[in-house]
Amino acid sequence: MSWFKHHFHWLSTLCKKLSSKETFLFLTFALIAALFWMLLAFNNNMTHDITINVAVKKPKNVTLINDVPSTITVTVKDRGLSFLKSFFKSRPTIEIDFSKYNNEKTNTMEVNSGQLINEVRRALNSEANIIKIMPESIASKYTTLPGKKVPVNWEDNIENIIPDKQFVINPDMIKTDPDSVVIYALDQATLFKIKEVDISTVEVANLTSTFTKDVNLKGINNVRIIPDRVKLTVPVEPLIRKDYNASISLRNLPSGVKVPLFPPSVNVSFLVPQSHYRDPVNLTVIVDYNDIDPNCNKVKIKLGEVSGNYTNVTLPIDSVGYLIERY
Repeated sequence: MSWFKHHFHWLSTLCKKLSSKETFLFLTFALIAALFWMLLAFNNNMTHDITINVAVKKPKNVTLINDVPSTITVTVKDRGLSFLKSFFKSRPTIEIDFSKYNNEKTNTMEVNSGQLINEVRRALNSEANIIKIMPESIASKYTTLPGKKVPVNWEDNIENIIPDKQFVINPDMIKTDPDSVVIYALDQATLFKIKEVDISTVEVANLTSTFTKDVNLKGINNVRIIPDRVKLTVPVEPLIRKDYNASISLRNLPSGVKVPLFPPSVNVSFLVPQSHYRDPVNLTVIVDYNDIDPNCNKVKIKLGEVSGNYTNVTLPIDSVGYLIERY
């Protein structure tokens, strides 16, 4: 800031000392000198990078297995004036003609270094000296076989998606969008063998709400997957405490015997996902007749079948009273 103030003060002092005519002449010559310097500078050779779009012209029945770069970077040496002009032009594009670079023996579209340089020269329409191209060449396997639709598998790659305490993942609602993709391969045997495509492994912890993320699909050698990304949605919901009055069932009761229990039912508490709170409860509490000790007036109770999506199932008591009646 002090530097600016110093030079501004110097310039203003100089202008005050000069008459208005002298100031005009001074500024005019300064502008001419600057333009002359720029003309000399831009007339010299300069090295700079140019980004060029890449497009492929191919028949509709041809699918490229490997990705072709959407752009290439070209380092050129040219006059500075040409460099300045490039700023005001739209980005050039090279169009690769599949029929021109098709190798039918290897099912490959190949553009070697020399051919790529020629394509770039035509796109630039300039005598500039091309120093380097990145990448140096372009190649891709291709197939003319029709694609095959297969489902997207997420089940093996979400083990590391972990909800926070008192929250749970709803497995019935997990989905990908789209739920299936189209695969293209070099041969029918490969197409037949592939039954599904896996998502990449996802890792996230302490979730308290629905998790959504765009994920890549796992690549398969010499196979093109379209699309190669899907949106994964993993619903996460809170666990809610629920109480349920369950009747106690007797197991292994011999014939001719009746065993009334006191009490005949117990209040079971558990945690259930919010979306399943109003679902019918599918759990049982049982007494096994074989656990009855004639010397004890109580018998142990325990959980029987639990087929619902419940956690932390607890019984308020561990035993009940009973009577044995024979008839």
